[in-house]
Amino acid sequence: FRGSNLVGASFFDATVDGSNFEDADMTLCNVEMAQFNRANLRNAIVREMYVSGSTLFEGVKDIEGSDWSETQLRKDQQKYLCNHPTAKGTNPVTGVDTRESLMCLD
Repeated sequence: FRGSNLVGASFFDATVDGSNFEDADMTLCNVEMAQFNRANLRNAIVREMYVSGSTLFEGVKDIEGSDWSETQLRKDQQKYLCNHPTAKGTNPVTGVDTRESLMCLD
């Protein structure tokens, strides 16, 4: 999925473990109940994604430069992503800071 236009795509109940979404536009994607273990979201645009209480980002490989604007995350998932060692950088397309888009407290 690297560099793909995935706007509005559905990954409902998908296991995308190890998938590469680097530089992909995932705006408005449905990722309800999806699992992102070892997935690469580096520089991905993940704005306004539809997530549910059972969507899991735990174990995600890389989120550097990703833009999470307007994506409503469960508090534990938001905390996990904010504490991720790659939660840094600015998205090269949108110019939005990763930590700011995740609404990290620092």
